[in-house]
Amino acid sequence: MTIDRERLIRLLRMTESDRDAEALIAIRKSNEMLRANGLSWSDLIDPAPQAEPYPTHSTDWSPVSRAGYERSDGIRRSIRREFPITLAFFPLWIAAELMVIFYPNTYWNRNGKRVVAAFWSLCWLGLLSWLGAGTWLLFTMGT
Repeated sequence: MTIDRERLIRLLRMTESDRDAEALIAIRKSNEMLRANGLSWSDLIDPAPQAEPYPTHSTDWSPVSRAGYERSDGIRRSIRREFPITLAFFPLWIAAELMVIFYPNTYWNRNGKRVVAAFWSLCWLGLLSWLGAGTWLLFTMGT
């Protein structure tokens, strides 16, 4: 049930009356209105937080901006800014570029389990690629 907000406001304004009887009746009517709607003053003054308007089935990405989330193009910019990162961890750089193309308006949780696992996997893939290329060059150049 929803409470008649306008009527409650009128009753609360009546509590400012200089006539004690009128103020007391207004308070009692306000309390009666709250009880009839199954509410208390604390429900009115400090309401419970509303459910989030976006789906919460995934904590790794969101269609709207949230605290701790970064938009796809922001992640790409931060990786592009550091040349050694794009060079050493090129799979991560490529993934960031593709992320902007396929998910341009998506916000990614920087601390989400899958996002962090993908980040570190791509970093290790980049390092292993360089290690493999270096090993291959070492053995082919030595013969």
